[in-house]
Amino acid sequence: MPGSTAASMRAPSKAQVQDAIGAGLARAVRTAGGQGSLADRIETSPDTIRRALSGETTPQPHVLIGSLIAEPTALNEALALVGLTATPLRAEPANDMTLLSRLTGAGADVAQMLLDGLLCHRDQAALAERFRALIPMMQAVVDAADRRAA
Repeated sequence: MPGSTAASMRAPSKAQVQDAIGAGLARAVRTAGGQGSLADRIETSPDTIRRALSGETTPQPHVLIGSLIAEPTALNEALALVGLTATPLRAEPANDMTLLSRLTGAGADVAQMLLDGLLCHRDQAALAERFRALIPMMQAVVDAADRRAA
């Protein structure tokens, strides 16, 4: 929603919010190693996770916030509906060589995907997963530089 202001935005529909929450929660499930593992980790029932993933219900706030423990970006799709994103207050420092390796690999992936002349939705989804892990690593570099400058 670039260029949009809060005053000019429309509230997302319930279906949009449920879809966005479901997408983030699905990622949290993958990160945690399954619905049962996520449920155990955030102290809820696997049925609660299943119902949220199916769109049958919208999870209670403690489940939504808890999902961030397993996957720090779990609410980003929902927040993006109103032009926001969640970022850690403090990013963990990345190993410089790991960061360089992953950035180089991501660049090579983009180049490979562009060989056909476009980034299709499948390419973008694959890159999103790759980039999502890089953002906190890059943010740690920015945070370290900001602390030194302060």
